[in-house]
Amino acid sequence: MAEIELLEVPLFSEMDENEVAGIRAIMDEMKFKPGQVIVREGELGGLFYLITEGTVQVTISNADHEQIVLQEIGPGGFFGELSMLTNEPRSAQVRALDNVTVLALERQEFFDFLNRKPSAAIDVLIELGGRLHTMDGVLHRMVSRNANEVDDQTMTLGQRIADTVADTMGSWPFIIIQTSLLAAWISLNVTAWINHWDPYPFILLNLMLSFQAAYAAPFIMMSQNRQAAKDRIAAEIDHQVNEKAELEVGLLLQRMNDIEQLVDENQREIKQLLKK
Repeated sequence: MAEIELLEVPLFSEMDENEVAGIRAIMDEMKFKPGQVIVREGELGGLFYLITEGTVQVTISNADHEQIVLQEIGPGGFFGELSMLTNEPRSAQVRALDNVTVLALERQEFFDFLNRKPSAAIDVLIELGGRLHTMDGVLHRMVSRNANEVDDQTMTLGQRIADTVADTMGSWPFIIIQTSLLAAWISLNVTAWINHWDPYPFILLNLMLSFQAAYAAPFIMMSQNRQAAKDRIAAEIDHQVNEKAELEVGLLLQRMNDIEQLVDENQREIKQLLKK
C-alpha cells in the first residue's frame, strides 16, 4: 500500500492529492520495537501517528492503575490526532505489539502547513466537526440501560401471562371478588333459597379451590423466577455503571495529579527566575 493511500485517514479525508502530498512531506518515519511504549497516558501530546507497518495496542488505566485494553490498531490505522491538535495530555497509552513503523506528524509543522494552505485547514475543520457530531451521538447512546426496558424486551408470552396472573391474585380487587363469591356460594347452599348444588361440607367448592391453588402456585413461582432474572439484569447494569464511574474517577484523579505536577514545576521555574 502506497504511503499516499495510507494518508487517506478521516482527518485528511477532505484534502486533495496535492494537500495530502504536502502533509506526507512534513511527516517523519519512526520505528518501535515490540513492547516499546509509543504514547504514555497523561503526557502532553504533540505528535500524530500513522501506522505503516505492525500493530499497536491502545490501553487506559483504571482506578487500580490496571491497564484496560481498548483496541488494537494495524497498518493504515492512526492515533494521537486529538492530543496533537489540542496539545492536551494523552488520554490513553499506546504500546507496540511487534516491530512497528509509523509516520509522525508534528503539531507546529502541521499548523504551519495549514497556515500556508487555508483550504486544507477548512477541510480539517469539516472533518473534526463531523467527528464531534458522531461522538455526541455515541455519548447519547452510552446512557446506562434501564433494567425495566431490558426486561420488557426479553419477556416471552408465558412470562407475561404468569406476571398478569400473579399481579391479579395479589391484589385487593381479587380478594374482595373471591370473598364475595365464596360468601354467596355458601349462603345459597346453606339457606336452600334455591336448589342445593353443593350441600355442606361444600365438596365441590373445596375441589375448585384446590384446583385454583394448584395452578396459582406455578404461576407465582414463574413470576418470582422472572423477577429474580430481572434483579440479575439490574445488578449487572449497576456493576457496569460502577465500572464506568470508577474509570472516570481514576482518569480525573490522574489528570489532577498531572496538573499538580505541572503547577509545581511552574512554581519552581518562577522561583528560579525570581532568584536571578
